[in-house]
Amino acid sequence: MRIRAALLLCPLVLALHAPAALADTRVQSLDQVPGAIKTQDARKMYDSQMSGAPRPDGLGTQLPAGFSSDFLLRQLAPGQNPKRLLVAGAKAWPQRPGAYVALVCLAASAERAERLKQYGGGDCNSLSQDEDRTDVWVGVFDTVPGAAPRLVARTESPVTTPTDWSDTNIDPPIDLAMQDAGAPMLSAPASWKRFDLAPYKIAPDSTAFGLRAGWSEGYAGGGADFEALYLFRIDGATLRVAFARPMSFVKTIAGDWNPDGTREHDESDASNSLVILSGKTGGYFDLQLRQQGGKWKRTFKWSADRQAYE
Repeated sequence: MRIRAALLLCPLVLALHAPAALADTRVQSLDQVPGAIKTQDARKMYDSQMSGAPRPDGLGTQLPAGFSSDFLLRQLAPGQNPKRLLVAGAKAWPQRPGAYVALVCLAASAERAERLKQYGGGDCNSLSQDEDRTDVWVGVFDTVPGAAPRLVARTESPVTTPTDWSDTNIDPPIDLAMQDAGAPMLSAPASWKRFDLAPYKIAPDSTAFGLRAGWSEGYAGGGADFEALYLFRIDGATLRVAFARPMSFVKTIAGDWNPDGTREHDESDASNSLVILSGKTGGYFDLQLRQQGGKWKRTFKWSADRQAYE
């Protein structure tokens, strides 16, 4: 993988740790980057960062009837300071008629929430890769006409499961790439971006729903975005993370200046699709990540000990 000296941090480290993604493409100017991106998911991430257009309401912050920010905070994160609240959202879950998936996103403190709202646009972002991260509680509600939504299940605490980058074709964020060899390739998300409500039927009697997590980083003349998929399953009154793996990335690294004042850029990206296989392990269907437009694939099986895929 070609890593140019335009990185703010050590390019050699990134080159040593980067997995094999789709081949890089060198373009003569920044405006040629969109045409070089090879996967649709990566193109969406790039456009979201570069276009400046309003983003879709992926977290359902335009709350459905019967839901309010105060209600969701009390139900999903009881006892938490309302001044910490950044985002409350709910979206209809097509796989379970009458049900809604929901979340609340809280800053580490009321003061942090105020700064994030001022500089982060009110999204569920941490703005930095430090310990002062946002907390997210997730839940599922059932609804019937004429009654208040009923909480079915929720996470017992903020979601702390990190994304596992140990065996993937997706380039890692720079903090992971700069780790010492042998260090765990685990990273907590810097942002929570949108619900993913594809029909993730992970067992004959269990359908999961997804939540997309993200990371962004800026370089001198470039940047990168990364996305992971978290799958949640209902276990009695508790909502548990069943799967957390990277799904896509797009990276642009600036290079030499051209005589006309434009600048070369190296673009790289990769995206995966999640496929539910017919084979089962412990009563749960095996899952497989497959690279879009490539040959890489990995199969994940249910672990009874971890109560999650590995």
